[in-house]
Amino acid sequence: MVMGWIRFLPSVARQALDTAVSEAGLSAAPRNLGPEDLVCRVDGDLVRIGRTTAQRYHTTAESKVPDILFFDVPQHITTLEWLLQDFTLGEHLLLVGNQGVGKNKLADRLLQLLHRPREYIQLHRDTTVQTLTLQPTVKNGLVVYEDSPLVQAVKLGHVLVVDEADKAPTHVTCILKTLVESGEMILSDGRRIVPSDDPRVLARIPGIIPIHPDFKMIILANRPGFPFLGNDFFGALGDLFSCHAVDNPSPESELSLLKQYGPDVPVKVIERLVKAFGELRIKADQGLVQYPYSTREVVNIVRHLQEFRDESLASVVRNVFDFDRYSREVQETLIETLHKHGIPMGANPSNINLAKE
Repeated sequence: MVMGWIRFLPSVARQALDTAVSEAGLSAAPRNLGPEDLVCRVDGDLVRIGRTTAQRYHTTAESKVPDILFFDVPQHITTLEWLLQDFTLGEHLLLVGNQGVGKNKLADRLLQLLHRPREYIQLHRDTTVQTLTLQPTVKNGLVVYEDSPLVQAVKLGHVLVVDEADKAPTHVTCILKTLVESGEMILSDGRRIVPSDDPRVLARIPGIIPIHPDFKMIILANRPGFPFLGNDFFGALGDLFSCHAVDNPSPESELSLLKQYGPDVPVKVIERLVKAFGELRIKADQGLVQYPYSTREVVNIVRHLQEFRDESLASVVRNVFDFDRYSREVQETLIETLHKHGIPMGANPSNINLAKE
């Protein structure tokens, strides 16, 4: 799991760590997955992911339990098993990765399998301490301030999913530090969240909110720096969470995933897309293209081809790459890579790089 964080390091730090790991004789040996490691099923009140089994949750808030479309692939099952192990141990989770690699999908799938109700909040650059704890709503023509999803999750014992956590200012997200570390938080209206065994809870002091024993948090954040330009949430609060680096699926897992999204799309077309996007991600790490094209983009292409089968592959991929046409250097790199794998975007008589069957 530690090795997954290496690719998110700056290049100089990554090279230094690679050298130190090599000199120490350590290596990230690939894990050989057997049939028992790829199990993901619900048996009555138990959920089993890989070789890990956990008790499902009983709740009356059925409408808040995620119900999503999710296709099981080996890499995602392995990640879900790690998440389940830490979640069962009572840890709050932090998922860090590029946009579109499936952080939301994995979090929702975990809660769906565990039958845990979810509260959701998405942060942004204008998020303040007040908006993190209170939300305005209109009732009967009047603006009324109600508890935010964070406070609702604390009260009811739901799982709070905090999306785009890296977008909010660090001094705002740092108020979560006291909540996770000491179990206390002062709200903007003067109320105070405290542990359930606090003497003030037993004394029934007004304004005291006990933390429900089933309350948990799952934080989702992009990696810091370019191109997402978010704050370093991991650097500020990472030591308080069980941290997981989420990356794009391996070529084998991505191919399996895309075949399930597009069962009628020719396998050769899917293979071309997997190879082309894999090379583009490598070039993004090398700084040759700006955006690390993710599984979300290639899934959207395959879903489009599945729904509109008469449309050409060249026109569909333009939906993803058209914004890059304003940079001539990037466009040339994209076209060269796509042509290399037989995707004729922007083809003209002067192109000689189109791959042959």
